[in-house]
Amino acid sequence: MDNLQILLVDDVEANLISLEYLLNDYFDNINIIKAINGEEALKIIFAKHIDLIILDIQMPIMDGFETAKYIKQNKKTQNIPIIFLTAALKDEEFKQRGFEVGAVDYLTKPINDYQLINKLRLYIELFRKNKQLLEQQALIHQQSKLASMGEMIANIAHQWRQPLSTISTSATGMLVQKEYGVLDDKTFENSCNLIDQNAQYLSKTIEDFRNYFKNNAKIELFSIKDNMLNTINLLETTITQENIQLFLNVNDDIKIQSYPNELQQSIINIINNAIDSLKNIDKQNRYIFIDIQNQDNKIIISIKDNGGGIKDDIKEKIFEPYWTTKHQSQGTGLGLSIVYNLITNLLNGKVYIKNEQYTYEGNQYIGANFIIELNK
Repeated sequence: MDNLQILLVDDVEANLISLEYLLNDYFDNINIIKAINGEEALKIIFAKHIDLIILDIQMPIMDGFETAKYIKQNKKTQNIPIIFLTAALKDEEFKQRGFEVGAVDYLTKPINDYQLINKLRLYIELFRKNKQLLEQQALIHQQSKLASMGEMIANIAHQWRQPLSTISTSATGMLVQKEYGVLDDKTFENSCNLIDQNAQYLSKTIEDFRNYFKNNAKIELFSIKDNMLNTINLLETTITQENIQLFLNVNDDIKIQSYPNELQQSIINIINNAIDSLKNIDKQNRYIFIDIQNQDNKIIISIKDNGGGIKDDIKEKIFEPYWTTKHQSQGTGLGLSIVYNLITNLLNGKVYIKNEQYTYEGNQYIGANFIIELNK
């Protein structure tokens, strides 16, 4: 793990040297950076990655309060924790003001070494745990993307098989008929049209998959219905092969300002989960119902199957990374975990699951219902 970057800001050189010596004596894997006033500190902060700032309040040129104000106003630096240093005589006067401008803690001069070390030990441990968590989330996201890519490439192979076969059959048929002198204009025209239609279909699937694997997440205003239809189209071959009937209920005019590809990735993972749950029931009665409603200031997406539901003890773990009921060769346990991360962290929504009993065409069914709530 990278060393923790700690910025010390004090206009007294002796204080900086003393603090640097103390911190290096007690902590490993830290880098100390020093600044003698607020202006110099800001230049460093905006140019380098800083994890923690120990900031003196009373300094010439720019005091600690003004420096902290600039730090908290900038989106790139506003989350850096600041510990203020203040003279004991000014303690009560500066304490409240320090918290108002964004300090997380403060220390009085002359500094109590043990008090400083104990406080920093807590912050440093929290920073390191947070970095570990972020690195783990990044790894999970990358592994999930690779797993999804494998699934989608397999889907491409299935989806292209029929149109490629049609193109090959039509072209071969025309060559054979021409060789025997029986190729008429009507057959030639029909065969060319059939080849063109299937070639356009292949081109569209290439574009769909290319969009799906875009890495640059961008907020766009898009139609929920169009997004869902494109998603279903990507999985159409698998759904057909598994003899699943999929029903979509969505209003034409529901639009949202969000991340279309990331929503699509989430929906694909949920539908794939539903497909897996339906493999163990009668092929004649496999259903997935997708219902999208516009409620108040939210869009509610419900994806429900009739696979028998999920056990209560499993529901508690289903969004955890690497947790799966599948055999190791059949799944990574990342699909629903990445759904949770995308929906809650990137799309700023909610996702949860419940079992639901319902009636369809006079028959009673039980299935898992994944519900996504997105703010408009």
